[in-house]
Amino acid sequence: MNTLLEKNARLNLLGPPLKKLQHLISVAVLMLALICWFTPVVWETGLFTSFAITVLCLGGVVREIMRLRILKRRLPAEVYQETVLKVGRASIIGYLGPIILFYAGDLLPQYSGVAFALLLFWLIAITVYVSRLNKIAKQLDPAFVTMREIEQYRKPGN
Repeated sequence: MNTLLEKNARLNLLGPPLKKLQHLISVAVLMLALICWFTPVVWETGLFTSFAITVLCLGGVVREIMRLRILKRRLPAEVYQETVLKVGRASIIGYLGPIILFYAGDLLPQYSGVAFALLLFWLIAITVYVSRLNKIAKQLDPAFVTMREIEQYRKPGN
């Protein structure tokens, strides 16, 4: 029962600020898309794609950093080190990889196919690694809250 109460407390603590950030980033990208829709030069140059990928990935990094800062104050140091910090670092690295690979493929067009293949491999590897870390974290701390649970969180009464 304590585990469920702790998990619910973490969801109440993390859900609203991280959801606001998630919506703010989506609104910024959609506003840029609307502006770019009426200026075809942006679509032709490919600036929107590079901007959107960069903003979405950096938004994920900011979201993870906010999660780490909130939970660092909330959790005991050993639980934080063994669970949240490991998952957070892997997620941040997972968000920064696609930016680097995207720009590498953009700057070196002869290697864009290789960069795209590396990007796909990177996304699969990071997804598997983070899900494995999430499982380990759930075993160490049953009240561990994943980002998916935060994204699916709804306030009571809604």
